[in-house]
Amino acid sequence: MERRFLVGLTGGMGSGKTEALRQFSALGAVTISLDEIARAQALPNGRAFSKIVRAFGLGILDEAGHIDRRKLARQVFSSSAARKRLENLTHPLILKEMRRLMSQSSGIVVADVPLLFEGGHEKYFDATMAILAPISLRLFRVSKRDSFSLSEIKKRMSSQISDKERKKRADIAINNEGNLIGFRRKVAEYYQAFCLMAKAKIGSSGE
Repeated sequence: MERRFLVGLTGGMGSGKTEALRQFSALGAVTISLDEIARAQALPNGRAFSKIVRAFGLGILDEAGHIDRRKLARQVFSSSAARKRLENLTHPLILKEMRRLMSQSSGIVVADVPLLFEGGHEKYFDATMAILAPISLRLFRVSKRDSFSLSEIKKRMSSQISDKERKKRADIAINNEGNLIGFRRKVAEYYQAFCLMAKAKIGSSGE
């Protein structure tokens, strides 16, 4: 049976971790996005939907009865207590689904975990990787991509640890300063390294 080599991927808003995850997928890795899991679980038929609505009120729903992510974000990032309440409601469900998906996968498995170090989730992985980028570039990318105001973006970023801390705690750190071709090449190099590390892991287990 092919063994798994699990990689925890993280980075701040606008760092480029989504692009890194996309590139890992193109190279052949199994990829898991905790943001996608969270979105699915917050749908009306999702496991977290009723819990979130009970905690934050009907005012977070749109006309179709779905959770309006922007309305929810405004509440959540208005105070650390509200953010903690949401995390306590949703993170156990999200992590349970992540572990289920990882247990069903083989080969190189890369999971995009936004709060990898904040939540102490590095314990689930064989290696951790942080994507880093200058704060000014991250602000520009997110303001172009999302409809949040600059102050809202800064507030959300301030709830995460700094790139300095990510670099200190990650096994691998990649700087993403805007050269897409160079960035993809770095990701590909690490993918090949993970493949070698996976073989070494299998060999050391005697299989």
